[in-house]
Amino acid sequence: MSKFLKLCSCEFTKITKKKSCKIMIILLILSIFAGAGLSVLTKKMYSFSQDYAANGDYKTSTRAEIETLKADLETNGSSLDEASKNSIQAQIDVCQYALDYDINLNSSYWKSTILSSEILSSKINYYNFKSMGDEISSTAEQNKIDKKMELIKNNDFAGYINLQKNLLKENLDNGLIDQQDYEDSLYILDLRAKYEVGKEYNSEDTWKETIVEEIDILKSNIKYGMDTVTEKALSEKDLQKAKESILINEYRLEHNMPPYMTATSVGSTRKIFDYMVGGITMMVLAIMMIIIAGSSVSSEISKGTIKFWSFTPNKRWKILLSKLCVCVFVLVIATVFVTILSTLIGNLFFGSKDAQGYLYVSDGTVHQLNYIVYMLLFNLVGAIEVFMFLLFAFMLSTVARNTAVAVGVGLATYLGGATIMQLITMFVKADWVKFVPLSNLSLTDRMFTNDLSYSATTLVNSITGDIPVGFSFAVLGVTALIMIVTMFDSFRKRDII
Repeated sequence: MSKFLKLCSCEFTKITKKKSCKIMIILLILSIFAGAGLSVLTKKMYSFSQDYAANGDYKTSTRAEIETLKADLETNGSSLDEASKNSIQAQIDVCQYALDYDINLNSSYWKSTILSSEILSSKINYYNFKSMGDEISSTAEQNKIDKKMELIKNNDFAGYINLQKNLLKENLDNGLIDQQDYEDSLYILDLRAKYEVGKEYNSEDTWKETIVEEIDILKSNIKYGMDTVTEKALSEKDLQKAKESILINEYRLEHNMPPYMTATSVGSTRKIFDYMVGGITMMVLAIMMIIIAGSSVSSEISKGTIKFWSFTPNKRWKILLSKLCVCVFVLVIATVFVTILSTLIGNLFFGSKDAQGYLYVSDGTVHQLNYIVYMLLFNLVGAIEVFMFLLFAFMLSTVARNTAVAVGVGLATYLGGATIMQLITMFVKADWVKFVPLSNLSLTDRMFTNDLSYSATTLVNSITGDIPVGFSFAVLGVTALIMIVTMFDSFRKRDII
C-alpha cells in the first residue's frame, strides 16, 4: 500500500508542476469572477427587456393601435358584418380606457387583465345586444363594465379579488363549474390576495405570476389525471411530482424564494450566479482534466520516462491505477475548491441572503437542504460528466499513445457532444439512441429539477430527453467499466519500453 501511495504522490507532484495545470487553475479562478459578471449582465438584460416591454412608450403604441382600428373600421366597414364591427369598436373603447387610466395592456397585472379580457368581452356583448335592440341585456353588460371600471378607478385590488370570488360562486350555483373547480379556483384567488400577485407590475416579481398560474394548471392536471396542455395521461409518478411541485411553489411564495428559472422569467442574481458559475467552471475543469488525463500516459511513453517505472518492482496495473486515481483525486479536489471559492465570491458580490438551499418534499412537507451541501452535491454531480470525459481521454492516451490524439479527440467530443446528439435525435427516432452515453449526460438538470419551475422543467426535459436518472447512471457506469478494462488491458499487454 505504501508503494502505491508513493506512486500516487509522484504522479500528483508531476501534475502540479506542469505549466498547463497552473494556467488552467488560474483560468478556473478567473471563470468564477467571469460567472459573477455574466450573471449580473444576464439579470440586467432580462429585466431591461421585461421593463421595456411593460413600461416602454406604450401610450404611443396604444394610440397607434386605436388609429389602426379606426382606419380598419372606416375602410372595411361596408364589407364587415355587424359582429366584426362591434368587436373592433369594443377594442377601440378598451384601448381608450387604457389611455385614460394609464394602463399598459402589454404588462401582466390585474388592471390590464380585467381590461383586455373581461371588460373587452362585456363591451363586445354590449354592442352586439345594442345592435339587436336588446336594451335590457345591453344595460346589464354596461353595468358590469361600470362596476369593473369603478375598481380600476379606485385601484381596488381587493375588490377585484372579491368580484372574481362572487363570479365563481355564481358559476357554481348555475352549474357551470363543479365543486372541485370552484375550490381550486378559490384557492388560487386566495393566493393572489395573500401574496398580492398581480397587484402591481414589477419585473422582479413576475415569477410569482408564473408560479400561481402553474399551481392552477397542476391542480387541474391532478383532477383530470392528465397534462391539460399536452393531453398526455399522467402516471402515478407524474401525479406525485405535480403534488410536490404545488407544495414547493407555495413554499416559494411564502418565503419569497424565486426559482432559478420559469418559462417567462429568471430568479435572483445570486441564483443565476450559482447556476452560471457551475456551468462555466465545469467547462474549464473538464478542459483541464482532459489535458491532464490525455497526456498522463502518452507523454511519458513518447518521452521514454515510462521505462523507469518498468524497472521498479511495481506492477503495470498499479502504475496505471495510480495515474488514474490521481486524476480523479485532482478532479474531486478542484470541484470542492471551486464550490468553496464560488460561495465566498457569491457572498462577497451578492450577499448571503439570496443564497438558497435546495427545496425538496419529504412526508408531505417541504424541506430546504443546506446551501453549501447543496452546491457541493450539485458540482459533484456535474463532475460525473467531467469524469466520463476524463476516462475517455485517459483511455485514448493509453491506447493511442499520442497526446495530440487523446487531448484533441477528448476535447472535440466534450465540446461537440451536445451538438452531435441534437443532430442524432433530430433525424433518428429509434429507442437505441438512449443507450448512447452522450445522451445520458446533463445529470444536474435532471436530478435537481426543483430549482426550476414546472414549466421550465418541462422545457428542459424536451431538450435533455426524458431519460430516467437511474438508467443514465447505469449506461454511464457500463461505459466507464468498458473504458477502464480497455485501458488496463492495453497497458498490460503492449510494450511500454
